[in-house]
Amino acid sequence: MRRALVGAGLLLGLVGCATAQRMPPTEQLVDSQVSIRQAEEAGASAVPNAAQHLQWAREQTQGARRLLEQNRREEAALFLQRAEADAELALALAREAPARAEADRVLQQVQQLQRGTVQ
Repeated sequence: MRRALVGAGLLLGLVGCATAQRMPPTEQLVDSQVSIRQAEEAGASAVPNAAQHLQWAREQTQGARRLLEQNRREEAALFLQRAEADAELALALAREAPARAEADRVLQQVQQLQRGTVQ
């Protein structure tokens, strides 16, 4: 009997912790909007792969808004998780593009120097 009570208490504690860690969809909405804004400011619209993820993030955020209006909070939360992930990926891709271009430029310089010293 005591084991059952302890087990039930632990189970309720775990469920409470899992529920407490879940962010309300309205907070997720703000987070996804911030991530989208950061990606836009980083120039994601000018990088093809980043632009695609940015567009998906916008669409998923719009879909989440519609779901929230219908009080479908759990579905909205999933849309917002995907939106934030896509926005963060768009941001990473936008930041990676100039670094990749610089690396390519340096590599070309190295290859030119190597050709110059070999000849």
